Amino acid sequence: MVTLNKPVASLKEIITKSIFYGFIAGMISGMVKIGWENILPPRTLARNATNPPQHMAEQLGIPSKLVHSFFYYSQDQKVFWFTLTLHFSFAIAFAILYVFVSQYWSKVALWQGAAYGIFLWILWHIIIIPAFGTIPAPWNQPLDEHISEFFGHIVWAWSIAVTVYFLIAKDKNGHLENV
Repeated sequence: MVTLNKPVASLKEIITKSIFYGFIAGMISGMVKIGWENILPPRTLARNATNPPQHMAEQLGIPSKLVHSFFYYSQDQKVFWFTLTLHFSFAIAFAILYVFVSQYWSKVALWQGAAYGIFLWILWHIIIIPAFGTIPAPWNQPLDEHISEFFGHIVWAWSIAVTVYFLIAKDKNGHLENV
């Protein structure tokens, strides 16, 4: 059963701080997720030549040349700026959503945000992107990918939750509820 709270903060404060705190939490959590995927890569090099966000962008009609565009950093390190933009946009959007929803439904923060991460993993990696044909059906994905993405989403969402928790706790003039 979903029980909604009546927030103490005004809608304007909730929206403003959701965007501000969500941006900060999204940037930090985006870096956490990149770090996680360097420790436990979710895909083989062959499957990652065009990764799921790039493939979905191409499916939506964005030219491959733009999707795979990069610049060089430190002479010979390719930085795929378009993919990073997608990655951080996703992290920021879902961090903003986390802050906003948490003011009305505290259960979004269950297990310090881990439940939010599991929910988003199921929504995106088990339902949405396989349904679009961006990645194989869940039963055709390698176990390594499920392990990396499942735990990666937990760590990612936890980093959103702890960042938001800290920002709300340090806001002496704010009225957002800390969950």
